[in-house]
Amino acid sequence: MPPSSQDFKHLNLSLKIRDRARLLGGGRPDPRTAENKENRISHGGNLQTSGRNLSNQWKTNFQNRQRQNLPEVPPGIPFLLKIDPTELDLDFLYTMFNLEVVSEQEDGYVLVASGDFELEKFFDSLEKFVGNVSGGGGASKIYALHEDTDSRLQRILSEHLYQNWPNINDNNVYIVEIGIECLGTNRLTNPPEKKDTETEDSYQQKLSRWKNKADNVYQQLDQLRIERESSLQRFVEGYDGKFLTSFIDGETSQISNLPDSFTTKISISGKGLKDLVQNYAFVFEVTEPDDISDHFSSGQFDQFQEINAELIQPNGDAPKVCVIDSGIQEGHRYLAPAIDSRNSFNYVSEQHADVADGVQPGGHGTRVAGAILYPRSIPTDGIYQLPCWIQNARVLDNNNQLPQEVFPPAILNKIVERYHSVLGTRIFNHSISSTFPCRKKHMSAWGAEIDRLSHDYDILFIQAAGNIFTDSSNPFRLGIIQHIQNGRNYPDYLLEDSCRVANPAQSFNALTVGSVSEAVLSDGIRTSLGGVDFPSAFSATGPGIWDVIKPDVVEYGGTYAIDDGDPPRLTSPEQLCPELLRANTGPAYARDAVGTSFAVPKVTHIAAELQKVLPDEPSLLWRALIAQSARWPEWAMNSDSQTYGNILRLIGFGLPSLERATSNNAYRMTFISSGIQLISARDIHIFEIVIPESLRNIGEEYDLLIEVTLSYAANPRRTRRNKRGYLSTWLEWRSSYLGESPEHFGERNIHGRNSGNSSHDGVLPWVIREQNDWGDAQGLNRTSGTLQKDWALLKSHQLREGFCIGVVAHEGWDKNPDSKAKYTLAVSFEAINKDIEIYNDLRIANEIEQEIEQEQEVEIEL
Repeated sequence: MPPSSQDFKHLNLSLKIRDRARLLGGGRPDPRTAENKENRISHGGNLQTSGRNLSNQWKTNFQNRQRQNLPEVPPGIPFLLKIDPTELDLDFLYTMFNLEVVSEQEDGYVLVASGDFELEKFFDSLEKFVGNVSGGGGASKIYALHEDTDSRLQRILSEHLYQNWPNINDNNVYIVEIGIECLGTNRLTNPPEKKDTETEDSYQQKLSRWKNKADNVYQQLDQLRIERESSLQRFVEGYDGKFLTSFIDGETSQISNLPDSFTTKISISGKGLKDLVQNYAFVFEVTEPDDISDHFSSGQFDQFQEINAELIQPNGDAPKVCVIDSGIQEGHRYLAPAIDSRNSFNYVSEQHADVADGVQPGGHGTRVAGAILYPRSIPTDGIYQLPCWIQNARVLDNNNQLPQEVFPPAILNKIVERYHSVLGTRIFNHSISSTFPCRKKHMSAWGAEIDRLSHDYDILFIQAAGNIFTDSSNPFRLGIIQHIQNGRNYPDYLLEDSCRVANPAQSFNALTVGSVSEAVLSDGIRTSLGGVDFPSAFSATGPGIWDVIKPDVVEYGGTYAIDDGDPPRLTSPEQLCPELLRANTGPAYARDAVGTSFAVPKVTHIAAELQKVLPDEPSLLWRALIAQSARWPEWAMNSDSQTYGNILRLIGFGLPSLERATSNNAYRMTFISSGIQLISARDIHIFEIVIPESLRNIGEEYDLLIEVTLSYAANPRRTRRNKRGYLSTWLEWRSSYLGESPEHFGERNIHGRNSGNSSHDGVLPWVIREQNDWGDAQGLNRTSGTLQKDWALLKSHQLREGFCIGVVAHEGWDKNPDSKAKYTLAVSFEAINKDIEIYNDLRIANEIEQEIEQEQEVEIEL
């Protein structure tokens, strides 16, 4: 009798070492900083002149506001600085110049604010710099002070708002989302480090004093947030504006809070909006609300469908999946046995408790829910046990849009509070995305809320990458027809900026899903755009913000066919559409709609199956295993390696596999970390996998595929421009070199230890690598995001007796020594030619090693 998949379970990774990591140094400073030091008088004089002009301008401006009896704003001068772009630590701006950093921008630009109209400390530091006196050196890193307001506006407003800013009418009412920075000038200093000659008692006393100061800083930050929320409310009400709220359990939710900022949605007159943007010093972002995008097409279908399937409801302990969407037709015969109807909720309106899917034609949330339960096809006969429970959180109206009063970050917070905190739900299907590409300056409030919730709770958001219109002249999201008419044919147009993933698909912690085609069509009239497993014609692509690999994975969501008309016509024939359930009128199911929305639930299905197999493991591990199971299709694997970077942008890590995610086989073994792993900045965790002699036999030439995926989460904030400023702690993984011993790996990566022995045969041939120009996937690297996968193909005899992976933590924005990132790790070995069975040899070798370790631990305890 052949072994079942239950005989090929994942094996736990062995954590060998926790220690301080050897961290590599930063980049070279910009030469302009040295030039400014050489030209102190002229550089300092230019800054002084700009500073005096700015101070005089804002003193006059503030006096005019008082005379006009305009709503009060917090005292402060908002302006733009150009600083050394290599400078990662902005603390010098408030320690030396008393400037509050409102937000960090690209290319060294920083939005700052000064509560002192006289700029006394700014001028004092400049005088020290000109006189070459201690305390003024930071001025060399300030390249320019921009007096014009337009440069600041361009960095605060969304692209669309900036373009239309001259046309803002004072008397019209506008709905916008406002981001307010609230860090102030109170900062944590670095915690004390223990000296070699210092006693433990002395160090603990210093650490205790530091923590007392830290508590005081936290209290001041909380008070500042309250003050700025109140001042913004008074300002908005002063222009007869209002905060837009959504009814949730009889309460209102209007603000999204992060450690450095809050974001809210308001309606306000054009006059008030211009005053707020130009004069409220702590505004760092103003955007219009997101419209929701999706694709629907009506097809011809047979109304009669003979259905004899017997559907059995999920087991009582089956996973629960919350579908955040347009509602669900809960009485649908294919859905009813799996609906957790007692916990359905309408987040759209206070007046209506209706949770049904009213989107025409055929529904949206109903299709999504069906694809979770039936990811490949709809059963028409036989017995089918439904795999999970479906929970219905309706947030979209009958037009498949977010109502104006709905603020997505606040809604998600309340949904998680209800479904996770009360009901224990850990998987959230979020087949919703905005019409336009995500912005790349700052993580959006929507994306940041997904990241925060994923960090704070053990939950997984599975997110749609977004869709491209068939026909649109909007420059921010051109339609497919417009691309083709401009000479950009499929699939080249998918790499254009206007095809970038949509908000909030850039979220670091969401598992973002794009779409590929499952079929091909060529009937003499129409031709499908893309063959089997090629990216769908409409699927938004990466990279996401800060060049993070997005989408993470892809699934089958259909594609378009094109004719030879002028202009060409795009259609979605049933041959190119996935089979989906339908709501309202018509048949129970059909092939009549396409979109990334319908690729997402197929990945959600895998997540639910992983929860069954690994119910006690963190959702971070489910995310890791989905990415670990993903493979590029044949066309991608056979492509020229110089195109690998573009392939990553189109399909991420590829198509996931339920089988590879949940189990192994005789030729494949997956090792996983167990439970949440916690790591502090500057530390390294080293895992070792014992490689049996059968694989290391020098006389054999087995092709071995090694895959590694790190999945982690850290606390986010919004006002900074890269992962180092966005995440409290950021992680990367390092691997053994070819032929490198575990001992040397530890010596190479642990701080302060180096035996001088560098015996190895070089770096493994990883596809992506740690830097943008190191691997075959040029332009992208594996360390940018919080889901870091890479793979390499090598000969098995190139490995030593132990293969090591080191997870390294780097300091982000949080200086608190108690701050830790959460992570999980997966490592797989596979004999891709199936010419040697490796599972049992790997299992036995590593189980023996783990038993020895456990015995040693017991002996030590005794």
